[in-house]
Amino acid sequence: MSCNILKKSIKYLKGLSLKKAYLFNTELKLYTYEDLLFFYPKGYKRLSILKNISELSNYDNNFVKILGKITKIEEKNYKNKKRKILIAHLEDKTGFIELIWFQKTNFFKNITKNITVIVFGKVQSFQKKIQIIHPNIEKFHSSVNNYSIFPVYPIPKNLKEKGINNFFMINLLQNLIKELKNNIDEFCFQDFINKKLMSRKKALVQIHFPESLAFLLQAQYSLKFEELFLLKLFFLSKKKITYSYPFTKLGKNFHNFYKNFLPFTLTEEQKKVFKEIWNDLKKPIQMNRLLQGEVGCGKTIIAILSMLIALDNGFQSCLMAPTEVLAIQHYSCIKKMFSKIGIKIGLLTSSISNSIRKSLYHEMLIGKISIVIGTHSLIQDKVQFRNLGLVIIDEEQRFGVEQREKIWKKNNKTPHILIMTATPIPRTLAKIIYHDLNISIIRKIPLGRKPIKTIHFLSKDKDRVFKILKNQVSIGRQIYIIYPTINTSLKYKNLMIGYQEIRKNFKNLENKIGILHGKMSFQEKNIQMSRFLRGETKILIATTVIEVGINVPNASVILIENADFFGLSQLHQLRGRVGRGKHQSYCILITDKKISIEGFFRIKKMCETNKGLEIAKEDLKLRGGGDLIGTKQSGKNYFRIVDLIEDYKLIKEVFPIAKIFFHKNPDFLKNTKNIFYEYYKKINEKFLKKNKQ
Repeated sequence: MSCNILKKSIKYLKGLSLKKAYLFNTELKLYTYEDLLFFYPKGYKRLSILKNISELSNYDNNFVKILGKITKIEEKNYKNKKRKILIAHLEDKTGFIELIWFQKTNFFKNITKNITVIVFGKVQSFQKKIQIIHPNIEKFHSSVNNYSIFPVYPIPKNLKEKGINNFFMINLLQNLIKELKNNIDEFCFQDFINKKLMSRKKALVQIHFPESLAFLLQAQYSLKFEELFLLKLFFLSKKKITYSYPFTKLGKNFHNFYKNFLPFTLTEEQKKVFKEIWNDLKKPIQMNRLLQGEVGCGKTIIAILSMLIALDNGFQSCLMAPTEVLAIQHYSCIKKMFSKIGIKIGLLTSSISNSIRKSLYHEMLIGKISIVIGTHSLIQDKVQFRNLGLVIIDEEQRFGVEQREKIWKKNNKTPHILIMTATPIPRTLAKIIYHDLNISIIRKIPLGRKPIKTIHFLSKDKDRVFKILKNQVSIGRQIYIIYPTINTSLKYKNLMIGYQEIRKNFKNLENKIGILHGKMSFQEKNIQMSRFLRGETKILIATTVIEVGINVPNASVILIENADFFGLSQLHQLRGRVGRGKHQSYCILITDKKISIEGFFRIKKMCETNKGLEIAKEDLKLRGGGDLIGTKQSGKNYFRIVDLIEDYKLIKEVFPIAKIFFHKNPDFLKNTKNIFYEYYKKINEKFLKKNKQ
């Protein structure tokens, strides 16, 4: 495709005034012919049946398609006579209808009396007359199959009020495609892929003006194929092999622990996942793997076995947890297991005293301590390892991208990376889809555990909720109640108000209601958590400080106030605090009657599934895939037409083909001068720029 014509400013396009061109620039971020060509419809309306004019009164406020003859054209004053309106009479054998424009349009110059046209538009009734305001008109040619699928473009309401409506956009794109004529090149890799793609020129016409559903689907497939094909080529062209330390043996520490001190027999899924990790660790190339599994599925034991492999190969490892509570829980659990085989481990959090901290720094630096459990404290510049070979990150959604990357820059060689989570963040899921991150999944929950029942209640039904809570307490269970804020919120109920409400409704539990939030000291948190762990506290009122790291098998209910305040992944993490024992557990989501559309869909999804990966995929849909080559964890991605979730199967189809093509044509991108490839080079430049920062 000629770069010159596509770089042409849209202000030169027939049908677009300078005033409207400015609105296209500022409101739609469309500046060139290229931008407009790739401004794809957000959807389509089927208009496959031509309507008779006599039938239109039955279609008030609906889109229709009519074939008729223009029999009259007139211009009239409108209201204060400062404006003119154009009225055309359209007739067929059954009657006539008025077509009305409040603003002149260029295509109107080509419409004359006594020509046959096809009209698209929304039927309206005014003063007992049937009208169509600002319709779209095409000259009818009996030899041409006039399109019957009507494109709908994403146009903001404020632009529609200024005359830039769907019909205006259709006419503009018709003018654009007519002007481009033969300036659209074909797919350069068509011969290689052995797949029948629609020609690029035809695909770009059909994506805007499909002649049939079959043509539309083929056009979408072809353009998505190209977009994914080129994207994969750029990933491959910039991908560098990251070398790491090969762990070549399973030594005495691993075998001793596995044979004599493993607390339970590994399930077949756990064995499979461990084998995948072990195969990665053997190689001199960095492992970059996500271990996804529901809470309590046994991810931690896989992490422990991986750390033992590092130890037997002479390397250090660290496990980074997002909260002090979770870090201490991991430390206590692992220390107890390792004490039987004489392995010393360290704990590093912000609450550790300076004297212990300095001693720990020294032992890590000389390699005396091979395994360290910690929080964000591990990323501090003062923390240095002798030979860090494995980094394990628990609950990755609580760490920023830069924080995660900082920990694995502690060595000359990058250590192997294992990320553990119940719910991958959108950016991570996107990277999995792009094959930049391998994934291992433990799908099954431990035997004897029942799926958590998630129920949505409105605030007005609180009495019914309290009955459930009182019933659970009466049979010996414990309860979490979560609030969005501690004591400041005009819109949402806060923890301190909630505490008073719970005390009032559970007077018999006066001394068995606890509070836990982020502003409490470490000692206060420990006291509250210890009481809850021992069962002395029956109801724990908290903020999201308990999102991760709390393991109380006797807790059977988590009630989340103003649940629409929380993100989907966060709701799933909170739900994971219950369902850890053999008792039936419940997650109760409370909202007001009026919630946002996004909030409604989050609540609906939570009630539909307990599966973390499904939750993550829905989160990806709602929040976007983030900056795949930068540091944003969510947000819009670069795609024009591809949908990460909907097109997952196509991604799996295209990427292997692109990989083979790349190895046979490594200089393909360098030698290609084409507007489509230039677009992806822009992304590449952003990649390079961000990685220099």
